[in-house]
Amino acid sequence: MKKLILFIICLSLTQTTYSQLLPGTLDVSGMPNFIQSLDDVVMEAGLDDTTIGFESNFDATLIGFVLNPQLLLNSEIMCEANVFRYSVYIHTTNAPVGLILEAKTTFNSGLRFPAVSTYDSLPIQPLGPRDLTPNNGGSYITVPNSGSQAIKIFEFTGCRTDIPIQFKIKASALVPGTPSNFDIYYTVVGSLM
Repeated sequence: MKKLILFIICLSLTQTTYSQLLPGTLDVSGMPNFIQSLDDVVMEAGLDDTTIGFESNFDATLIGFVLNPQLLLNSEIMCEANVFRYSVYIHTTNAPVGLILEAKTTFNSGLRFPAVSTYDSLPIQPLGPRDLTPNNGGSYITVPNSGSQAIKIFEFTGCRTDIPIQFKIKASALVPGTPSNFDIYYTVVGSLM
């Protein structure tokens, strides 16, 4: 009897959350690391490093987004019962002047969470399939150095984990030669449509 009551409570909680966005957690692991050796520096007068650029490993940075657990329901159950569309925006701060940072991912990269959902078997999926779609067709997008100009890098439907982000850095010859650190910010915006 207790199991039946618990099941009814859990079912009623998931049904009441369909009309509102729910809080979630963005997990970012890894970071791009760029080191330019003397052999990589442009040696010809009049040329600039902005034409070459240096890429990070494709999976140097992995991000994921899952809904937070509520009461007795874990993240997997929350993501199974509540499917939303999410857009991920990116920007930097404190990047040196003249430095260009670009980012990209590929179509349907990362893992669906949970791997199989009842949403997948619906004959009409209101938000489309639970896929990831990169902006700019999967090509590099220039990351702005301002939070007020954050740019959308990709969008996905449903929860997703282990989404690889590849970075490319192009440093102008005018960038100071001292080591520099800058911050990369990700913003997730949820939508019911």
